[in-house]
Amino acid sequence: MSIDALARAVTALDNHEIYNPDDELNLLDSEFVSVTDETTGGLLEQIEELGGEVLFGPDGGPNRRAITALRKRGLEVSEAGSPSPDNPYETCVVIKIEEGEIPLTSEQLGV
Repeated sequence: MSIDALARAVTALDNHEIYNPDDELNLLDSEFVSVTDETTGGLLEQIEELGGEVLFGPDGGPNRRAITALRKRGLEVSEAGSPSPDNPYETCVVIKIEEGEIPLTSEQLGV
């Protein structure tokens, strides 16, 4: 679990010329991922993996220390409610970059 590795991956994606022909806001949207360039896809995969490890605790809730640490590194990170109205136990943390948003979700356990 590395906050630094996640911060580096997000910064690399933000600095990369992202191919986003439809101006999709959700950078993890399956249609976007299928049409974007290989570098963007690889960085998003890395951010998704690292984000799952860093941004959520063992119970699936948000890791506020990690969120604060990323904010101190200049990244725009916010907690959001469940993106799915059918599942109130899902937690969402959103990383915003110039080109769009990266919504990362986790199921809260024992709620």
